[in-house]
Amino acid sequence: MAFTLDPLRTRVFAVSLTTVLLATGCPGNESATTATTSTSSTTSSSTTDDSAGTTTADVPTTSTSSGTTADDPTGTTTGDDDPTTGDPTTGEELPDETTGGIVPVPPTCEDPSGATCNDPVTNCKMDTDHDWVTFTCDNAPEVTNPGQEDMDGDGFGDVADLCPILAGDLDGTADSDKDGVGNGCDVCARQLGIYNHAVPAVPFYMRVRNIPDQKDSDHDGVGDVCDNCVRVANCHDFGEGPGLTPHVVGQLADVESIGCQDDIINDQIGEACLGDMGPGAAGPVGFKDTDDFDQDGLANVEDGCPRQPVLRKNCDSDAECPDGATCSDAGICGHADHDADGVGDICDTCPFVSNPEQNTEAGEDVDDPDGDFIGTACEQGEYTVDHPEARPFSFYDVSANGLCCVTTYHGQPLLDPDGEPIDPASLGPLPPGVLELPPGCEQALASSEDGKAHAMKACHVDSPIDLWKYLCFLPSRDQDFDGVADDADLCPFAHDPTNAIYVDVNMMEWPNFGKYCNGDYSPSNYDPMNMCMP
Repeated sequence: MAFTLDPLRTRVFAVSLTTVLLATGCPGNESATTATTSTSSTTSSSTTDDSAGTTTADVPTTSTSSGTTADDPTGTTTGDDDPTTGDPTTGEELPDETTGGIVPVPPTCEDPSGATCNDPVTNCKMDTDHDWVTFTCDNAPEVTNPGQEDMDGDGFGDVADLCPILAGDLDGTADSDKDGVGNGCDVCARQLGIYNHAVPAVPFYMRVRNIPDQKDSDHDGVGDVCDNCVRVANCHDFGEGPGLTPHVVGQLADVESIGCQDDIINDQIGEACLGDMGPGAAGPVGFKDTDDFDQDGLANVEDGCPRQPVLRKNCDSDAECPDGATCSDAGICGHADHDADGVGDICDTCPFVSNPEQNTEAGEDVDDPDGDFIGTACEQGEYTVDHPEARPFSFYDVSANGLCCVTTYHGQPLLDPDGEPIDPASLGPLPPGVLELPPGCEQALASSEDGKAHAMKACHVDSPIDLWKYLCFLPSRDQDFDGVADDADLCPFAHDPTNAIYVDVNMMEWPNFGKYCNGDYSPSNYDPMNMCMP
């Protein structure tokens, strides 16, 4: 969570966070259910507000590696490769694309606020997330965002907007494939059944999956994860080369019309690349185990993400590969695979807990029944297993294997619903990216000028579209750090790992309402003059 504090004040203040769970009927006489906990924050110059409601962490980085983040074919900053990378089709070594191998700290700047009013909070129910913006004015009423940043001005706050760089009535919430990226920004926006309609022609491990990664290696407007020609542009006039225009987020690519992804024989391979075998490839474009569908030099069967090219780095041993990656039989570093389940981190539903069943037809429904690309072993809260709650994304200058190199908890004191302090060391288990940086980030952060990742804002780039190359993903949103994801949490802002239900004075149980945001803990009992604390 990010809190904007007045630098002229030195006082420490506590913010009681609340949210409304809308439902038909409420316990007692309340018209809305709210959740409450208290957290404290002190003014600090070492945290940076970010568009996803997280802050950079003051995490010491010690590394003897000279590894840095390398740009992928679309310019996405990633820690999936080290500074010496190569062209995926030729194997030619490419130099580091960052200035002198160092990622500079972006200059201080502020995006315009999306605040529409300054109504004072006179009732704690008016400020559902307790960012001190009343519910009627809040552009993200379920996520704390005191700055109310809204770079595209569409009324959806950046912190909760699924397409924050493109204004539109539905762009903030419309997400057909439930991967957490809004349709207007998603280069693979259609539901999986459309991509996989000819299932018998494609081995299960080669089918299109609900991977939120937005890389588009051939710049044709169709993302690598769903492209039937990953390295050859085949969608109208989009692409690189004479007569083609590189696709950018927000441009319409009519993927259903003739001239885009043409596949006459319906074998899920585009006519433009069928049978092609480029320099350095392990085999032709195809779905056989020995083929190389993405033409990155790794045969399909040994490629941890067979539809997503890995930037080529030749190797003789695992020691020469980036953190989490191994040297393949072809002498090329594969995708980082920190849990060694055969699925690369960037295409793994649970990158740090082994779950190879995701690549089998029998195991897919068990691993990710709600299709939000979070495996069952990584879901936070029982309810979220069957209810889509994709990982939120943000824009940072340093990431590793698609994950932002920051922590969502940044050292602020934590309080339980009664106001008692919580020792952060007692929290857990929580996913990487909450208390500890995701694996691979130590190596990636070695290239940052100050050893940290920084939130990238629209004011840092020439156009908001340019932010897309800094895309990375965060852990499931858990704003009270109790190990229960917000969407499953009966009281998303009250630290209660047990997720206890509310029982009223008549001993009636309310399964859909939490103990610590109703009854005695109802915001009706809180005083705005006391920051709506219990």
